[in-house]
Amino acid sequence: MHFRFTEYEIDLGQHELRRGGEVVAIEPQVFDLLVHLVRNHDRTVSKDELFDAIWKGRIVSDAALSSRIKAARKAVGDNGDDQVLIRTIQKRGFRFIGKVETEAAALVNEAASAAREPVGAMRADESEPLREAVVSPGIAPTSPDAAVASRGVKPSIAVMPFDNLSNDRENDYFSYGVMEDLIRLLARNRWLTVISRHSTTAFAEPDFDIRQVGEALSVRYLLVGSVRKTSDTVRINVELVRAADGTQLWADSYNVPLADIFDIQEEMARQISATIEPELAKIEQQLASRKPPGNLDAWECYQRAVWHICAFTPSGFDQAEQFLHRAIEIDPELARAHGALGYLNVQRALYREPHMRPALLEEGLRAARTAVALDERDCMCHFVLGRALCLLRRNDEAAAALDLAMELNPSYAQAYFGQGFNYLWSGRAIDAEALLDRATMLSPRDSHVWSFHHVRAWARFALGELEPAARFARQATLQPNVTYRAFATLTAALGSLGARQESGLAVADLLARKPTYTGQFARQEFFFCNDESFLDRFVAGLRAAGIPAGA
Repeated sequence: MHFRFTEYEIDLGQHELRRGGEVVAIEPQVFDLLVHLVRNHDRTVSKDELFDAIWKGRIVSDAALSSRIKAARKAVGDNGDDQVLIRTIQKRGFRFIGKVETEAAALVNEAASAAREPVGAMRADESEPLREAVVSPGIAPTSPDAAVASRGVKPSIAVMPFDNLSNDRENDYFSYGVMEDLIRLLARNRWLTVISRHSTTAFAEPDFDIRQVGEALSVRYLLVGSVRKTSDTVRINVELVRAADGTQLWADSYNVPLADIFDIQEEMARQISATIEPELAKIEQQLASRKPPGNLDAWECYQRAVWHICAFTPSGFDQAEQFLHRAIEIDPELARAHGALGYLNVQRALYREPHMRPALLEEGLRAARTAVALDERDCMCHFVLGRALCLLRRNDEAAAALDLAMELNPSYAQAYFGQGFNYLWSGRAIDAEALLDRATMLSPRDSHVWSFHHVRAWARFALGELEPAARFARQATLQPNVTYRAFATLTAALGSLGARQESGLAVADLLARKPTYTGQFARQEFFFCNDESFLDRFVAGLRAAGIPAGA
């Protein structure tokens, strides 16, 4: 991706600042600061935001920031007196005021063209399905008008002031605090537009009309709630409603011990936020699925693709790829489309033949890096980068990417899952279990929840805790989009326990889904595993249950 202004050009792919084609010497930290200002040229960037973005929350002095601003100005021919490009906004921060042209350059163009050459796509007659295919509409051929089609509008939500249903007015502070925390946490989702509290507090009366508020704020969804205090608990009711007609889309209730209420206020908001994000994503996917394929914009193509990916079938992966190609063609700078393309190839690498994995993982890694270059503050893009690096056994690099994903959005359950997976194969099974437990708690209805349970089964197996391993594997097998892998883990755990009858049933279930499964096949599937003793015990458990060793 390139940014151009006056005679300068920033190339994110090469990490270079150029003037008239010549590279300008610039320190990495100064480069990052300049990129952040240019990327957000449509608004004032506060000092706190710069400290978070450049120094990742480390405590530094204002003098350090001032020196980097000075260096950034010097690099682009500006200075503190003229401020023709980087302007100081008194008591607020800084703003890049030059005219910026954004271009998805070689990095994105290469990704878009590579996307037209599917890596590892399955033909309808090739290999057995991971499970029964999900039948979904295909994609109409791209018309000449697709290049100028609408990029689509991000979904939007307003968090309304929570009603205090108690007579105690002191609860107003808690209600207001939960609303503020929810706004802040939901805003971490880069795909979602969240209305500020200054706009929503104007509708503090409990009898507001949902449709009128939605129209006034121009939002698709409203999050409404209430707080009621009893003698020893506080009950929080939350509803997600469609602004156009007031239809309730999701609702839940939480009981909090009164003594702990202010201690866990943010944790409560974090859990609500983590639950709402995948619920909204599912709703957006359903909306996209109802539109004719030829009328989808880039965002809707992305949502349709995610729906297909979550089926975990070869045909689902192939159809997802088509929708992602279409999304990137309409909007080459849609970071999430590139991120999803990377994730798609990560998933394919887990299930395709060993000789195909290197190309799939390199393609996934390249797409993830493109996504991060396009939007460095989207947790999903860093999550996909971490997943690709982990499968390549670059676990330390993966840990850094996944830590950043969790930092960017503490409510993003997938990031905790990804880091748990990474820690497991880095010899940190106990830490992995804690992260996987956190992912499940944050998003118990996640489309990937079978994977959450399944990798927890692996973690317990790694720790030698066979009964919990079998229990989590069995939980995974109960999910509707589970693949044969969870049945293999259940078989290995039960075989290791010597549970003959149960392991026999598990073997039947496994071979019904993957008739060619053997111990040798299992070894090949754990290509990301750094623990030979785990593999030996896993294959021994399979053999004890009756799975052949294989060639």
